[in-house]
Amino acid sequence: MSRQSGYSLAELIGSSPRILSSGQQSPEVYRQMWQTILAGKAWQGVLAERNKAGELYTVNQVISPLLSSEGAITHFLAIQHTSCDIGAEREHMHRLAFCDVLTNLPNRASLLDLLQQEIVDASTAKQVFTLLFLDLDRFKQVNDTYGHLVGDKLLVSVAQRVLGTIRRTDVLARLGGDEFVALIPQLTGEQVGRLVEKITRAISHPFEIDGHALHVGVSIGVSQFPADGCTVEQLLDVADKAMYAAKQRRQP
Repeated sequence: MSRQSGYSLAELIGSSPRILSSGQQSPEVYRQMWQTILAGKAWQGVLAERNKAGELYTVNQVISPLLSSEGAITHFLAIQHTSCDIGAEREHMHRLAFCDVLTNLPNRASLLDLLQQEIVDASTAKQVFTLLFLDLDRFKQVNDTYGHLVGDKLLVSVAQRVLGTIRRTDVLARLGGDEFVALIPQLTGEQVGRLVEKITRAISHPFEIDGHALHVGVSIGVSQFPADGCTVEQLLDVADKAMYAAKQRRQP
């Protein structure tokens, strides 16, 4: 509250809440607030306040009565967030829901939404797009040998290296573990083949992490819309099975 209001803690401690009053709040809001908290219930609402410099700002505030062992109200506890704080919190929650925290790539939920929209757009425009399903080879060995911290750093480096092989208009998402999916619009079969080779070569070079030269590979499965399916589930299933077939071929 001190940061929001511009007052120091010394100025606020012992002061009446009226020190923050803007003079522009509806009396009805205060009436409902006092009616609620004096009944022993928590009140929540938006209040217009004025800081030390005389500037208006709004806060989302929760006021709860604190009761004695006899049930009498002794104090009130107020917790507030500025609109800026609320916006940052919503952005943070959205990030957790749709972004992979480790690699900063779209996560599974985000990919499913993007893929569904791409199906709609491609159907309308009568265009094609490609899914590349990527699964790292020997990643478990890295985790078992060097630990999960090194493994996490490897995943970040892999993501950056793959991003360096695709276009800005393409999408790379992390499904989880060591699995990634790239959404590639409007490429011919020959172009897709060259892209798969490009990604495979990029991942084949060693990764220098914490003083270790890590060698991993990648198995890639391909599916194309609409030839291999017209739903999210069909396209992912075809690409997943193709990836496992590619992994079997790569094993000695």
